[in-house]
Amino acid sequence: MSLMPTPLPKTQPYWDAAAQGKLAIQRCGDCAQCYFPPAPVCPYCTSRNVAWEEMSGRATLFSYVITPSPWPLWETTAPMSVATIALEEGPRLLSTVVDCEQSPTRLVIDMPLTATWRKFGGGPKLLCFRPAGEAA
Repeated sequence: MSLMPTPLPKTQPYWDAAAQGKLAIQRCGDCAQCYFPPAPVCPYCTSRNVAWEEMSGRATLFSYVITPSPWPLWETTAPMSVATIALEEGPRLLSTVVDCEQSPTRLVIDMPLTATWRKFGGGPKLLCFRPAGEAA
């Protein structure tokens, strides 16, 4: 069993950007909304005029849980956060917060974060977030 992501044709631009340490998601050319996960049609206005765009990597912590057990397939040690991250550009996505004690005293809702990339196990580098600015 593998918990590693499998790039698909519709997600390949995301993985190509990730390989360069960049965060790319789709933006609608008609309504200007960014969205994630990728789709050929804008979820806001149903336009097909969508393109991949590099994002700033700035975000905030929207919500999280802390897993009490390690993820052996990802070669992690406990605990680890599973977090909903709100990108500065609008979309929310699931990730983890790294370079920070995994506790409610350190993982504070609305804390500023910045994108980073980490390798877990034998898979590709995955999008994570670390505390930014004073939160670091």
